[in-house]
Amino acid sequence: YLLRLSLDTYTVVDAAWLNRHSGESVSEIGGSVACAGLAVGDSDGADDDYDDGARVGCAAVAYVAFGPPPEITAGEGTTTGGRLPVTVTAVRFSPLLSGGEGRSPKPAAPPRIRDLDLFEHLVPSLVADSVSYDSTTGGCLFLSTAGLVCGAHVRFPPASEAGQGRTEAIPRRTLEGGLSGEGNDDLEASFRDEAVLAIKSHLLSSFRQYLGRTRDGGANLPFVARSVAPPSILSCSSAVLSAAVVLASVSIVNSASAGGRVGGAKMATTAPPDNAMAALREKHKWHADFVKFLLHAGAYKKVSATGRTKLRDHGEMIAAAGATLSECRRCLTEMDAGADKDEGEASAFRREVVEALAGTSDVVADLPRRWDDLQRPSGTDPDMDMDMDMDSMMLTLSCVCRGLGEAFRYRANESTNLYDIPHHDPTLCGKGTIPWTSSTEVLAVLHQQLEKIQLFGDSVLSSSSNYEQDKLALKRLVEDASVSLLAGYHDHFRCDPQNEEIARLYDEAKRLAIPLLRTSYVNEDGDDIQALEMSLKHSCFEGIVQICHDHRRSWKFCGPFSPVPPDETYDIRLMLSGTSPESPYVHLHGSTDYRTGLPFCDFVLNWYADRGSNTEVLELGKECSEALTRFLRNDNRLGDLAWIHDLRIGAHERAADTLVNLTSSIFRGKDAGAPMDLWENEQVMSLAKLSNKLARSKNPDSALVARNSTIIENSLNLVEAQRILQEDDLDGDGSEAILPPDELIVLAVNKINSSRDVENIKKYGLCGLAIAHATSSEDAIAMIHGAATIWEACIRSDIHTWNSLARENSMAVTGISEEDLSQRVRGTAFVGVNGEFATSSGGSMQGVGFLSNVHVRRRVLESLGSNEDLGKLLVHSAEMVGDESCSFKG
Repeated sequence: YLLRLSLDTYTVVDAAWLNRHSGESVSEIGGSVACAGLAVGDSDGADDDYDDGARVGCAAVAYVAFGPPPEITAGEGTTTGGRLPVTVTAVRFSPLLSGGEGRSPKPAAPPRIRDLDLFEHLVPSLVADSVSYDSTTGGCLFLSTAGLVCGAHVRFPPASEAGQGRTEAIPRRTLEGGLSGEGNDDLEASFRDEAVLAIKSHLLSSFRQYLGRTRDGGANLPFVARSVAPPSILSCSSAVLSAAVVLASVSIVNSASAGGRVGGAKMATTAPPDNAMAALREKHKWHADFVKFLLHAGAYKKVSATGRTKLRDHGEMIAAAGATLSECRRCLTEMDAGADKDEGEASAFRREVVEALAGTSDVVADLPRRWDDLQRPSGTDPDMDMDMDMDSMMLTLSCVCRGLGEAFRYRANESTNLYDIPHHDPTLCGKGTIPWTSSTEVLAVLHQQLEKIQLFGDSVLSSSSNYEQDKLALKRLVEDASVSLLAGYHDHFRCDPQNEEIARLYDEAKRLAIPLLRTSYVNEDGDDIQALEMSLKHSCFEGIVQICHDHRRSWKFCGPFSPVPPDETYDIRLMLSGTSPESPYVHLHGSTDYRTGLPFCDFVLNWYADRGSNTEVLELGKECSEALTRFLRNDNRLGDLAWIHDLRIGAHERAADTLVNLTSSIFRGKDAGAPMDLWENEQVMSLAKLSNKLARSKNPDSALVARNSTIIENSLNLVEAQRILQEDDLDGDGSEAILPPDELIVLAVNKINSSRDVENIKKYGLCGLAIAHATSSEDAIAMIHGAATIWEACIRSDIHTWNSLARENSMAVTGISEEDLSQRVRGTAFVGVNGEFATSSGGSMQGVGFLSNVHVRRRVLESLGSNEDLGKLLVHSAEMVGDESCSFKG
């Protein structure tokens, strides 16, 4: 402990626990470090904005130096071995504030601690008790055993900038970005929380001691780890420890090796040196030892799942970096062995590749950037990048896919064994943790490479000197790259499904990768299995429908007795109906298409409707009834066929209403919007009649059912009337156009006028009256006019007879006797139609009757002129016929 005492009360005012090193590490016997002195410097003014009346004591900064004891020589270890660097720990004690009357002063804030690790080549160790106050800087001075006088001065930023009091919020930000090759240049700027940075330095110091004590083997690893682990590691919060562990791991994987310096300040200009692979193996050993150290020290159980995933990312990147270098060497060796190019071009290409990958073993976290450099070699015009030849395209994609493949293998093998996490944990994506293999830089490289293959794959293969071998290699690379690209965007989409940009990029990736998986050099057998699997996994509706449609055509029309059964692999009906939780297709129904916004079933129906496959829409709609109902209501393209689905689901009232309102043809072979012919109208109205009857049985009081019933009966009557009127003109197939009622009335009149047979006139007259009655529900005036026209035509067919009877009746004193009149008018068309009308209409057509509708009678008589005798005779004759009909019925 470092204590601050009050000289007035001789009590401890404040205390800071110097917990960077364990008790065993600083022990006088066998300890790894020793205290080299203490000095008190000036306050830097941070957090000194207090009311002067409340302040009773000043702030101060104490400097405590720790370093290796003199007996530990420089030859006993290295930075990553057992020898620790000299560390200056600065402790800032805040000002003292008055506690009030009768109370002791209290610190304004808890002590703040910063650790400085000094360069070992300048300060290998300190001269004991050489630490003193530096009046020039307000810090401290000390003497190095190398003969140098050194100084240190630590400035503490305001607590708001240093992250004081918000350490729990820091790890989420730090663990989400900058640790998988993204944003490493400003990594330290993202971790300004003093607690996180302090624990990071404590971890590295204790890990160095752990390596030094265990490098010779035979040591008890758990005992060594617990003995060198400082109390700060076990006492800090899980959030702080997780962030610090990840930062320490970044320092390990990005430590300098023989290939160059950290950060890429100096890179090799030749091929990756032979020791690059050895450096990566050594880094992987350090990384694995670091994880084991945390485990043995009892700290690993406090590292969060996100922190463990980031640790695994670092191990994967080391493995991927080694695989990338190895694959690059293999490709370059093959190119040299079978080189058929200009030697200068080959040498320049090799040099560009080597420069792109130089330093890969140094800053491992920059591997995604190396891949991007590899596909854009230095000196290459970006506008000409798409013109890369087969060697360049294959080398880049081979290195990337080999690296990713090695990372995935490492993940599968080590997730449980080393990191104690599942191989795949989808819940982490929902919490914002994206694996480095799904980083934006990696996905951008994969997307660009697949675009190159899409544009030049066929042409490059056609010019290959080893077609079969290159085709096989390209097939494997396209498959690997497509799977990795889609999996990466899937991780991002699960992390933030509402992000419009992520959804757009994910959709573009699907539309790029899945068609490539169907190309001839990838899908040689034509089975499209992998393309379909990727479409299903990533809910690519366009790919699913197109693949299933292409394969469904080969078996759909084989018939029920075909020896070849349907292949359920491509049966989209199973996918449309797979809504139960047990179905492998249930996830499709929780997704929507990015471009159309349609759910799966709606997308499928719309896809077939766009291609005019109405039969497919209705057939596939059997598997998703609700979706088809919704589609038919909202899409006018199939509105005329909605009645089929309504009948199927028992919506008879709606089906009847749809059928009643049909005007255009619903049968194939006709132009869109073509009107129905006579036969088709009869079939449609017959269907409507049956459906309406079923609807009436369910809802007898429905006004819609009653209205449709009238319309249906009138329509069928018009069809029957037209058939009768055109029976001599029809060609027998019933394909004649439907005539409107007014034209049918004219046709009936013409038939009456041209006929000399009373029976035919009666038939045509009744047809005309039925036509007039069919218009009653829509136009009463048209009905009266039509009925009057028919009655007038019937009368005029025997007008000479009626005029003669009218004169004779008027000249006789008592008129013509009833019996004589009945005998003489019985053979007229007017009386014959009246008789048939009275006996057959049953009262249902009273609106068009000569006697029953006064408006019809008045119009008929007006059209015949002012002959009152004729009018009275016609009325009297009609009444006689009516009385006879009533007597007959009685």
